[in-house]
Amino acid sequence: MSLNKKDEESGLSTYYNNKTTVIQEARVFNESPISPRKCRALLTRIVYLLYAGETFTTQEATTLFFGTTKLFQHKDSALRQMVYLAIKELATTAEDVIMVTSSIMKDMQPNSEVIYRPNAIRALCRIIDPSMAQGVERFFKAAIVDKNSSISSAALVSAYHLFPLAKDVVKRWVNEAQEAVNAKSSSSFFGSGGAGGGGSYLGWGSSSQQTSGFQAVASTSYITQYHALGLLYLIRQQDRMAITKMIQQLGGGKTGAGTTLKNPMALCMLIRYAAKVMEEDPNVQRQMLELIESWLRHKSDMVNLEAARAICEMKGVTASQLTKPIAVLQLFLSSHKSSLRFAATRTLASLALSHPASVATCNVDLENLISDSNRSVATYAITTLLKTGNEASVDRLMKQITGFMSEISDEFKVIIVEAIRSLCLKFPTKHASMLSFLSGVLRDEGGYDFKRAVVEAMFDMIKYIGDCKEQALSHLCEFIEDCEFTKLSVRILHLLGLEGPKAPQPTKYIRYIYNRVVLENATVRAAAVASLAKFGLNSIDEKLASSVKVLLTRCLDDVDDEVRDRAAMYLKVYQAPPLAETYVKEESIFSLSALESKLVSYIGDPSASSEPFDVSSIPKVSRAQAAKETARPSSLETIGAPSTSKAATPPPPTTAEVQSAYAEQLAEIPEFANYGSVFSSSVKPTQLTESETEYQVSVVKHVFKEHIVFQFNVSNTIPDTLLDQVSVIMQATADAGLTEDFIIPIPTLTSQTSPGTVYCSFTRDSPEEYQIASFTCLLKFVSKEVDPSTGEPEEEGYEDEYALEDTELSAADYIVPTYVTFLSEWDRMRGGVNLTETFSLPAMESLKGTFVTTSCNTDWLTFFSFLSDSCMRLDHRNPAHATPRW
Repeated sequence: MSLNKKDEESGLSTYYNNKTTVIQEARVFNESPISPRKCRALLTRIVYLLYAGETFTTQEATTLFFGTTKLFQHKDSALRQMVYLAIKELATTAEDVIMVTSSIMKDMQPNSEVIYRPNAIRALCRIIDPSMAQGVERFFKAAIVDKNSSISSAALVSAYHLFPLAKDVVKRWVNEAQEAVNAKSSSSFFGSGGAGGGGSYLGWGSSSQQTSGFQAVASTSYITQYHALGLLYLIRQQDRMAITKMIQQLGGGKTGAGTTLKNPMALCMLIRYAAKVMEEDPNVQRQMLELIESWLRHKSDMVNLEAARAICEMKGVTASQLTKPIAVLQLFLSSHKSSLRFAATRTLASLALSHPASVATCNVDLENLISDSNRSVATYAITTLLKTGNEASVDRLMKQITGFMSEISDEFKVIIVEAIRSLCLKFPTKHASMLSFLSGVLRDEGGYDFKRAVVEAMFDMIKYIGDCKEQALSHLCEFIEDCEFTKLSVRILHLLGLEGPKAPQPTKYIRYIYNRVVLENATVRAAAVASLAKFGLNSIDEKLASSVKVLLTRCLDDVDDEVRDRAAMYLKVYQAPPLAETYVKEESIFSLSALESKLVSYIGDPSASSEPFDVSSIPKVSRAQAAKETARPSSLETIGAPSTSKAATPPPPTTAEVQSAYAEQLAEIPEFANYGSVFSSSVKPTQLTESETEYQVSVVKHVFKEHIVFQFNVSNTIPDTLLDQVSVIMQATADAGLTEDFIIPIPTLTSQTSPGTVYCSFTRDSPEEYQIASFTCLLKFVSKEVDPSTGEPEEEGYEDEYALEDTELSAADYIVPTYVTFLSEWDRMRGGVNLTETFSLPAMESLKGTFVTTSCNTDWLTFFSFLSDSCMRLDHRNPAHATPRW
């Protein structure tokens, strides 16, 4: 363990030595007589090593632990406190620690007025086994209601840690915890020492034999209430009514004046509990909101801020409800305390995302904070102004931002850039000043996250603001001339390949791209080759295409294989123009998750290696859809907003991801091993029961080449009931052309193991046909009662059944959606049969929303919209046939 020079000069190196030295010096515990000063110093070094992350082996920890316990024979108060601190930290690693329980219990006696009684309580919590919790229950109950606040808090915190191990025992301490919450006064151990103390603070530096005699003084912090409230909530957290009643009792009514809570932290905790109850139960929203609003007038700034934040983060909050909390936050904006200004601006920055008009009332105060000496406050102030400002204030704000960008960290720079990104989309006419600012900061020093945020902002401007496209591309070209981040260079080169050929003067970008071929690493060179090829193949200028071809030919001599291969491929495309439609101009791509799943299934199936991989079975999506699926979360919603107790909601899985998950799940079942690959699966399960019923069932349909598999997801919501041999009996209502193969039941299903899966397999009698049928479904099982005390089910149950809703196999289950471009499909049909007809549509005012249906053959259904340049092709392929063509 290394120490810096300052520590060495201050003499701390003699204290904080390495682990080996500490273990060797542990023999000081065996000296006679014991030296309290030496032992305290060594114990301090042990605790320091543990806090610094040093680890002791089990044998080393056990040796130190029992060496430390020998110090119980000495009565020095300060030494005893350090002994308990070391015991508490070593107890998690050492063995046989329970042997020291009796020594700790002596210092826990209610009539013991020693200063280290709280330390003994905390150490005992780490030492005892959960089965011993009932034996020490009376000691903890007495300590919780003790008049000494340090003893009461130690017992409450220890009970909090014991709760996961001994819930039933700790739940019986609820009356004592309630009494601690309502305590009107308490005592602290800060007081004068007795005889022999030598005037020392808390006995430190004293080697006296004194065991008692300290005099407690009243505590004004009421910290016990904070700890007791936490324990009460932990005990009652599963009972929403009890939590609601506790909040109303401790809240003090509509005005909040009758509350017994004096500790500001306890009130903040109560506000958080009220906000959580308000979110979970809308029926009590009005009462909880009135209670939280009453705390906006509390004398503690901490409570005011917590109440304001709770209202601002409330779901569905209205502008009228925000009036009071915003007024409180506005007062804090002019506070002389930096912490209050920071908390207020941070809360307003988060609120401005959803209610910019309400926050706009604070704009005058926020503008005064732009020059705040605390750069964090200034950053949140300017970010909030960017979200709430109007078009007229944009130029003024941009000038003020430029002044302090060099004085803040990259994290706050990202916040500002994201705010500017949203502002430029809000006021596109001001794109010139914002683009100038972004290009300026792009040349400044900064890390990858910061530069990436700027580049992403420019990408959005190019995409949504056509007037700034050419200028933004020029700024990006200048940036890649001296870009140290390979990922950003590759992304910019890809964008240049897409947007550059469409520019009025595409030739001006060629120089920047070819410079990358000459000067950059292999990854960037490969991206530059691909970008160059797009300029040549997408351009209508023959001279430009010829020049690009010359540049690509030079790339054939590159030292990297990837660069040479790309150049050779694109030169081949030059020679065969039809290939450009597939490799360069194609607007759709394969769904990557579906492609991965199919490849894994193909590689894992030994019998599939005899046939080529069928790419036609992979669904396609547009590039816009693929970009949306992989889009990063905006920093405005992550970094810019304060974190709350509510976790961020993950994005829903895509259709391809759902299909891939089902394919992996079915591949693990041996009975389906010879069925081949899955043609299609239901995107969403169909519910066959109501959501309030005791048994909940949904069905997913899987279509194979020669089989249909029904997957039933079954949930048992009854805690004290176990279901055996759970199966679903399916009966077709008419001749469906399907023969039942087998049913895979669920052996055992409880509320803890729910949901379980039942599979019903059918063989398609005629695979070349599309079977359509309706099935009646019946859930059958053996029901057994579970003994609540032992958790064991009864030996013999009774057979029971539960009627489910009918399920249908329809034509939609055979249809797989895939993406195509309208123009390419229209051009492909030019050689087919054409028929011209004239129709009158008197009921239609315009062609908007009008669709024409064209049927090409029995295997294809295509719907064309004449108002869009792309359409969705429904691939109505029979998996038993080869891929049909137009």
